[in-house]
Amino acid sequence: MTTYAAVINKVLNHHAHLLSNIGTDDALPGGPKFGWRKYCKLFSDGIILWALYNKAGDVEDQRKAIVATIVEAMDDLDVNRSNVKVLTMGDALEGGFFSLDLVDEHQDSFDGAYIPGYICIKVTLHHHSLVLLIPSLKPILCKLKEEFILLHDIDITTDCQYVTTRRILQKYLEETLEDQVEIIHDRNKVGNHCLSWYMTTHKDQRVRCKMYNKLVQMLESAEVRTSIGSRMESIVMPVDAKFHKRLYKAKKKGLSRLEVTFYGPKLHKYSYYEHILETLKEHLEECPTFCVPHKAYWRQFAGNISSMVGVHVTKGNETAFAYCHWWNAITTKKYGSCRLKVQKDEAMKLLANYSFNERPIYFLEVTMDGNTIVETKVAKYMRPEGCTAITLVAGQQKSLYPYLYHDDVKCFKDMGIVKVDNIKIQWPKRRLCKSSPPIVDIHLVPMDDEGMFIQVHGSATHKSTFEPGYQVLQKDTLYLVASMAKDTFRGKEYIFATLSSGIRVRCGKLLEQMLLSWLDDYPKAEAPWMPFTAGEKRKTGGQWDIQVE
Repeated sequence: MTTYAAVINKVLNHHAHLLSNIGTDDALPGGPKFGWRKYCKLFSDGIILWALYNKAGDVEDQRKAIVATIVEAMDDLDVNRSNVKVLTMGDALEGGFFSLDLVDEHQDSFDGAYIPGYICIKVTLHHHSLVLLIPSLKPILCKLKEEFILLHDIDITTDCQYVTTRRILQKYLEETLEDQVEIIHDRNKVGNHCLSWYMTTHKDQRVRCKMYNKLVQMLESAEVRTSIGSRMESIVMPVDAKFHKRLYKAKKKGLSRLEVTFYGPKLHKYSYYEHILETLKEHLEECPTFCVPHKAYWRQFAGNISSMVGVHVTKGNETAFAYCHWWNAITTKKYGSCRLKVQKDEAMKLLANYSFNERPIYFLEVTMDGNTIVETKVAKYMRPEGCTAITLVAGQQKSLYPYLYHDDVKCFKDMGIVKVDNIKIQWPKRRLCKSSPPIVDIHLVPMDDEGMFIQVHGSATHKSTFEPGYQVLQKDTLYLVASMAKDTFRGKEYIFATLSSGIRVRCGKLLEQMLLSWLDDYPKAEAPWMPFTAGEKRKTGGQWDIQVE
């Protein structure tokens, strides 16, 4: 699936102008407040373990054995294989995390060649109450240490009502805590509704803090490390009963999550973690927040939905399908789901089921030869005029045939995901399957290229919202320039370009030269949208820029 997911992500990036961008707006509908309220009890939803292994040995066998050891050791915490995920691998001697004595001891368990390496493993927990988790986790970690598996970090978390934005929280922290915090500049990874920062505890332990809008996270994408995924099923399904209850209770206020990551192999007492979180809550008491009902935010969010895209990949006898409802042009994360072994007739049915009323449906047919894309056909479909049918989102286990299988599964409208501009997210009461007819028939319509010309404006509005290209453009990603304006910013003249994906770029010299050359090629006619691919970031003449081609 990883290979096909990468191909589908590449294709969607190349056709980003067809996607609905929901990531540029950080305005919050709702009344201003100060601070958050109704914090829940502390819990942990995950830990990171680092395990020593021999890079000169059979890596795959060692990896499987390490994962099996973790699953067995953590059985009392209801951890199974699906909760344990290998993230990265590296050199064990870098960074000084593992002591040389421990590495030597590990080497003694091998005969022959030995090269010390580590495997980074994420263990997802089921939101265990922290006060109960710590006494259970301590003997487990002692047992794992005997197998050369150490705690690297643990997330301590609490949910609370009301929400804010990255911009507001960053300004508040920089004005009130000054040198006590180090803001993490990762907006291109997390978007406008999440902020992370480092700070030091009273025991000189460096911790990473993060505050984010939980509903936005569930609507925008699955995980930071995946390019396309879905999580809306968690809004209505009580997979975690305690969290689902909190989400339901907060549907008229908004729900935020405060998460603190503690680094190091030592597991502290509950009182230590409690003290740090309480201190952090006090720091945040005067931060501007907003009471934003889920319904209000969803209405604003859904107002940006203008289309959907389906991708069908054929590679010999192999096939794959993905749908994409929207994307965040800042993070490049797409909301949707991928599936293997989907033939074209089934793909057309899924395209109909996951499409929106009164909005274009783009179908991208990709043909591959080996690992090379040899052809991409684009077709446009619509639901019938006046159609009021529902739109599906992926279900439990990312099933593309979801339904209301249990009374505990709520309707989307009960959680604030209401009908907006004839968009109605819903699951059917009866089970769908491959042989079921589509929810609605769709019909082919002509592609419309009108208006796909660069709009040239006399001046740029909201110039501070345009960011340098080297900060917002992603390497090896294709973009399209849709509009531009020449204007000054802090005494210097720039070209301000708006891309088809909604990204606003203050052009560097390289992109500016390419754009002006493109316009020169159309001296007597409107210039079509200019495609370009972002390359490496580089420094020229003391100024950062990004290569383009």
